[in-house]
Amino acid sequence: MTPRCVFGQAINHGAEGSAGFDAFSADAPSGLFALCDGANSCADSGRAAAWLAQQITQTPVDDGEFINFRARVVELHQQMLSDFPETASTLIGLHVRPQGLRLVSVGDSQLTLYKHKRWTRGAWGKVHAMPQDIDAEGHPSQLIASEVLNTVHEHDFPAASTWLVVMMSDGPARLLSDTSIDDALMRIGQLTPSPQDLDYLCQSLAHEALSLGCRDDVSIALVWVRYE
Repeated sequence: MTPRCVFGQAINHGAEGSAGFDAFSADAPSGLFALCDGANSCADSGRAAAWLAQQITQTPVDDGEFINFRARVVELHQQMLSDFPETASTLIGLHVRPQGLRLVSVGDSQLTLYKHKRWTRGAWGKVHAMPQDIDAEGHPSQLIASEVLNTVHEHDFPAASTWLVVMMSDGPARLLSDTSIDDALMRIGQLTPSPQDLDYLCQSLAHEALSLGCRDDVSIALVWVRYE
């Protein structure tokens, strides 16, 4: 089966005083997408997050093969410890291949997978939410390039029908309800969205997060995938 991808984004839509340390990178031909949230307490985190997102999406991958996210993240973690010693970053990402989807997460950003309900007009159903690494105080329990990197969460799904991946930094993820996400996805319905359509939905969700009082960077990306 051949996957068709369309994506949109709203990155670093923040309130006054927010750090602007999030980064999104996409390489649609290779099917690689990544959203990274740099630690707000570190001055160089914006540059580090951008570097990490780009490195993930520029990873060479053999035709028909999934990226080995676990090995790649450990490799980049070691390089960041050397090149960005005062920083750390989350990662959520996606690899779209003819055989299906591979999802990855490290840290407290949120990646959720939805599947179109074929027999229900315009509706999408939540299929899977990747683990978020959050400690008892609400802080990320592990980050890439931090002192702690224990687990790179990875999950595969077979090629089938139409999917939509929702990627959010932790700020909007804490505030936006499932109902808000469902309402946004309903506007896509059964249609094939354009990048501008998905940009608009990302921006609408970002504005809603800000209206709910989010003081952190607000970054949201949507990746629509159909297998034909």
